[in-house]
Amino acid sequence: MYSYKYPLLLIFLLLGSFCLFPKSKFPEKYTPVREYSGQTIWDVVNVSEENIDIGLWALIIAKEYNAIFDIKKNLKKLDEMAAEINEMLAGRTKDLEKMLMIKTFLYEPGIWNNQRPFTYDLDDPLGNQLENQLLSTYMTSRKGNCVSMPTMFIALMERIDPNVPFRAVRAPLHLFCRVYDRQTGDVWNVETTNGGHPARNQWYVETLSISQESIESGIYLADMSKRELIADLIQPLMLRARLAKDYESAFKYADLALQLNPEAIYALVNKGAMYAQIGYEAFEKIKVENRDITPQEKEKIAWYDKQAGKYIEKALKLAWKPETKEQQEDYLKTVRGQKNETEQHFLDQN
Repeated sequence: MYSYKYPLLLIFLLLGSFCLFPKSKFPEKYTPVREYSGQTIWDVVNVSEENIDIGLWALIIAKEYNAIFDIKKNLKKLDEMAAEINEMLAGRTKDLEKMLMIKTFLYEPGIWNNQRPFTYDLDDPLGNQLENQLLSTYMTSRKGNCVSMPTMFIALMERIDPNVPFRAVRAPLHLFCRVYDRQTGDVWNVETTNGGHPARNQWYVETLSISQESIESGIYLADMSKRELIADLIQPLMLRARLAKDYESAFKYADLALQLNPEAIYALVNKGAMYAQIGYEAFEKIKVENRDITPQEKEKIAWYDKQAGKYIEKALKLAWKPETKEQQEDYLKTVRGQKNETEQHFLDQN
């Protein structure tokens, strides 16, 4: 009897993980095009890096997730937020001032946000409910995670000044931002899940057990281009299709991510895992039917096996490793600590 090579563990691998990216070059000047005229997510491959507007394309992804979503209405909301931040800046032009004013607007209660700051969703910090990873959900609920929160910060920064070097950065189970202050030469990591406060690279290395090999390959702690970030933001679309066993759609989303970034780790791993899952399901069906495998079925399952291995092997060569239960627990332990502090602060204030 034919034996299937990939274990069940691989089949369901990374259903809740986030994508990771290598280093890339950046244009000297960004001129984002943010007008919506019916574009779909499939059109993004035709937009050059310097013309990409993360806010627009994050909302296009939201419409791909929910067809009745109103992109123009929500683009207007982003523009109104940016206008309020510009009023708060009152003509100040330094990069650090822009970053700090967005930080204030988002995380400090005041008239600028109707006393309703944007907060970390401590009940779903990993965005396990896929719609919670969308910028649109964060705009409505004002509760976000390490995908939606940096997306919002970047969307606002590119409306205040698209040429401030303010970029997304990937870590295991996490996404944060990095700003390059053009006036001082300073570089800051901006932890959007912690009030926009700075964080050292070493903190991420130690807290999230990041290997030196994965840093050198560029999958962790490297600045991400806008195209790479959009590939990241596509993940909820792919995972929803995969969970529904709509593999045709899931593969299309994975391939789109790989068009944007050929080394998009989450797409590589999930594409490999989907091939493994399809092969496993075919093999299990034969077992349930209690019959011998035909030569044609054996050949087809072997092909799925080979495809799965090809994509997983590419990810492994980039020093990717599946997140362990210990890593996830350590991450969630930090989140629970933040939640307890928040709840205690609320009790103290009342």
